[in-house]
Amino acid sequence: MMWFQTAVSAVSALFGGFVGGWLVAFRWGRWRQRVEDHLESIEARLLKGDSLVDNVPVLDARVDLILDELRALKAELREDRQRFVSHEECNRRHRDARA
Repeated sequence: MMWFQTAVSAVSALFGGFVGGWLVAFRWGRWRQRVEDHLESIEARLLKGDSLVDNVPVLDARVDLILDELRALKAELREDRQRFVSHEECNRRHRDARA
């Protein structure tokens, strides 16, 4: 009886290991195939060209131009603000001008 249980345990372990290895290999192969398919589709899109991707340098240049204009406007506003006077200073100058 002891040999029979040992044999059944050995066969069960071998069968379980085989099935487990087969399932892992199947899942890993399926995942790998999915990744390869995804990469192939990306490569095909890159070879075909994409108008949205081709427009990126143009959009980048336009954004840089807009940012340069905003920086220039900000600098001009800073210069103009330096010429501003406070309300108290304005009143004082008007009083001095009347006297």
